Amino acid sequence: MSQRFHFRLVSSEEAIEDTIGAEAQDVEEAQAEALAAIEELRTQGELPEGAGEWHLEIRSASGVLLRTIQLPRRDLPQDLSDMSAD
Repeated sequence: MSQRFHFRLVSSEEAIEDTIGAEAQDVEEAQAEALAAIEELRTQGELPEGAGEWHLEIRSASGVLLRTIQLPRRDLPQDLSDMSAD
């Protein structure tokens, strides 16, 4: 049975609230859908990269915090293989 989940993107400078939410079977499915939507926002330039570090909150329909996910910063290398020496 599907449930409704709500999402909130938070940085040190702002918060983006999801007032509609999304239906998913469980929190793992909700997380996968939210991360795909975040990637789309980044690709379209609608998620400011310079606003610091972002995290995603996943909440139940009643507002209970179920999961917090730290999002990787795009302006930093994701691993040591991405780093170049000067």
